[in-house]
Amino acid sequence: MEQIHDTFAIEIVDYSEWKERNRKNNFFELVYILNGKGLHRVNHIAYPYRKNGIFLLPAARCHMYVIEKKTRFLFLRFTASYFLPNPNETVDYSKWFNSLNFIIGNHDYLSGELIDNLDDRMQLKRLLDIILYEYQKKAGCSTFIIQNTLVSLIAIISRNIQDKKYRGHHFTDKKIAEILNFIDFNLLEPEKLTVGYLSQKFNISKNYFSEYFKRNTSQKFQDYLICSKLRIAGARAKFTDVSFQEIASELGFTDSSHLNRMMKKYTGKGMRETRKEIQNNRN
Repeated sequence: MEQIHDTFAIEIVDYSEWKERNRKNNFFELVYILNGKGLHRVNHIAYPYRKNGIFLLPAARCHMYVIEKKTRFLFLRFTASYFLPNPNETVDYSKWFNSLNFIIGNHDYLSGELIDNLDDRMQLKRLLDIILYEYQKKAGCSTFIIQNTLVSLIAIISRNIQDKKYRGHHFTDKKIAEILNFIDFNLLEPEKLTVGYLSQKFNISKNYFSEYFKRNTSQKFQDYLICSKLRIAGARAKFTDVSFQEIASELGFTDSSHLNRMMKKYTGKGMRETRKEIQNNRN
């Protein structure tokens, strides 16, 4: 596999019969079906795939393919650190980190065909064509173009996961769906998650906001914030090699001990137990 960056790689392979591939635990992998059909098995559940199918696999997920017709796969692999700030760059990728965290925290919605919307599916294909072209070209600005195109690609995936997440929910007040969506995409920006900020942004009385939130979600506002952060923390523990201290710092917990206490309080399991879950599933 040829690489342009040690945290990003593309591979195109043809398989008539599936062969086990070596996947690093800290990589996400986007799979695009260029041709062929068969079944995609994730954690022992089978999902059909076909030409132009798109899947996104969090790191460490147990998966394989049952190939019914010779298949050409495009594997695009990356880590979150591919977008770490570079002192020589002026581009702010913070929104990309928000989208990636949303995807990580809602990985349960990733199983099976990723994109239901036909227009979005074609848009993703165009973006993948750009990434593949620049990857092969390796010109002066290729890495920059790939990064920015991948940002757009992740945003489209986030939008489709969002649609799946709230599908079937019938909120009596549509504004609450907008608030929940805003919170989910801004969990790394605490200044945007205060009652004062949210009440002003969504034109709700500051004194009434907490009551309004609980009435429409059956959950206290602060509990929802903590549970949303813990959902991401748990997914990070399972699907990345990031230290617990880094996870705690990024999500606004005092330290790893504080994060661990909250995890045990709300889920009944600490961070170490959560990380071991995925390891046990792989053995």
